Amino acid sequence: MKILSLILFSSFFSLSLYSQNVLNTKRTRPPRRPTSTTGGIVEKKYTGNVLRIVNLQQTFPKEKIEKLTRDMRWMALLPFETVSEDIPDAKCLIDIASSFVGKNNASAIVVIAENDKLPLTLISPERKWTILNISPLLSDNPNSKKIEERIKKMLWVSVARTLGAGNSSYRPCVLAPFTTIHDLDKNLALKPCPEPFNKMIDTAASYGIKTITISSYKKACEEGWAHAPTNDIQKAIWDKVHAMPTAPIKIKPEAKKVKE
Repeated sequence: MKILSLILFSSFFSLSLYSQNVLNTKRTRPPRRPTSTTGGIVEKKYTGNVLRIVNLQQTFPKEKIEKLTRDMRWMALLPFETVSEDIPDAKCLIDIASSFVGKNNASAIVVIAENDKLPLTLISPERKWTILNISPLLSDNPNSKKIEERIKKMLWVSVARTLGAGNSSYRPCVLAPFTTIHDLDKNLALKPCPEPFNKMIDTAASYGIKTITISSYKKACEEGWAHAPTNDIQKAIWDKVHAMPTAPIKIKPEAKKVKE
């Protein structure tokens, strides 16, 4: 019995190490929040395919959708972006979602809509789009904080499922299975655990969507891709990194002769 227990423990430990190694293979942790000496976090200019969030609803402020999208972009290290459109309600949402795929470098689409007749999400992986219907999230007249939490959770769910990441068995994780809005509320996680990110990166790559690069402004200057400074702290960093030497560089003679 002891031998069997030892074998099971060893197998579980090996599997845990393997899983951790897989999770750490592709996605590195984004830089920590910068201090005043680093100049803030900046993103290297990206050109290429993107996942676009098309906001059609008008109940939840579009400025908050934009902030959520930006936060998700930097957490996933994938080029998520958002646009707000005014499209007549009579037009079919499936046709709308399909029409945006491939338009202006959008390889995948998440449409945020408000429709009393549709379920919370409609997902078509083969067409590379998801429709997030926020009406069910508002049906019980929740307060503004709960609305924002629900939309944040469901935006992650919609983006992740569009990019090939379904339910996660790890906890805490916003991608935990749920069947009702009450279940969604009981899940206190507001973001995915590490496990789904590699799935999103792999699927995004198959759609031609590449990862983005972010770092501190100081590191960006040192690597040569920083934008021009926008404040005094960044200007001081820029000037220091780009300063010319004040004295000639001296090459010291070898202390000892190297025998050939």
